[in-house]
Amino acid sequence: MTYRALVSAAATLLLAPVSAFADEAGFFAGLDAAGGIAFGSSDTTDGGAAFAGGGVVENVKLGKAAGIGGHAGYRFDSPLSAFVSYQYVRGDVSWDARYPLFGIASNFEGTAVSHVLMGNLAYDFALSDATSLRTTAGLGLSFNTLSSVVEADAGTGLFLADLAEKTKVSPAAQVGAGIQHKLTDSITWGLSTSVSYSGSFETGTTRNGNLGVTPINPYKIDDVWRVNLGTSIRFRF
Repeated sequence: MTYRALVSAAATLLLAPVSAFADEAGFFAGLDAAGGIAFGSSDTTDGGAAFAGGGVVENVKLGKAAGIGGHAGYRFDSPLSAFVSYQYVRGDVSWDARYPLFGIASNFEGTAVSHVLMGNLAYDFALSDATSLRTTAGLGLSFNTLSSVVEADAGTGLFLADLAEKTKVSPAAQVGAGIQHKLTDSITWGLSTSVSYSGSFETGTTRNGNLGVTPINPYKIDDVWRVNLGTSIRFRF
């Protein structure tokens, strides 16, 4: 799925006509938690120190990720609402890099962290007076950091260097669907699934290790996608 396809899916979800979920207009705020798996790739062919001839990144693995956050917004009428959201997402990341000029390779392990800010729309499909199917779509920015990245020799596993951090700002998008159930007139619990696009990550431009502090070309992780299962609690004012 491409970023453009995700935006198109978001529009389809929100514009589909359906009966409204009975609720009053007003402000709301809530807390969110999610867990899932992430995927990414890399086109880097010149990573690392220039004298090494350029490191080719392979075997990118992101794996499991977890996030917490919050949201606040306004319900305009019974089915439609708009809200802003923040999510902190963290997960492990690893990749390999080979340096064809010298016939050597390194392994890298670290943490991928995203701070995601989004503007969202939601539409509720009524299932009963207290329960609805909610579709959501959002667009925003993701502030992505590769932190605590350690380089080790691929053959021996020996430590080589710590890589500097860098925060990269990327476009972000998310579509989701889930069940919302009113526990009371003012409290709603939700369970949802979502697909999100977080853009790209890259390391800093220095390494500190066996050769001292030396400049490097950054290693980049591109087109990071996450598939999530989340829960939320929402309070209406």
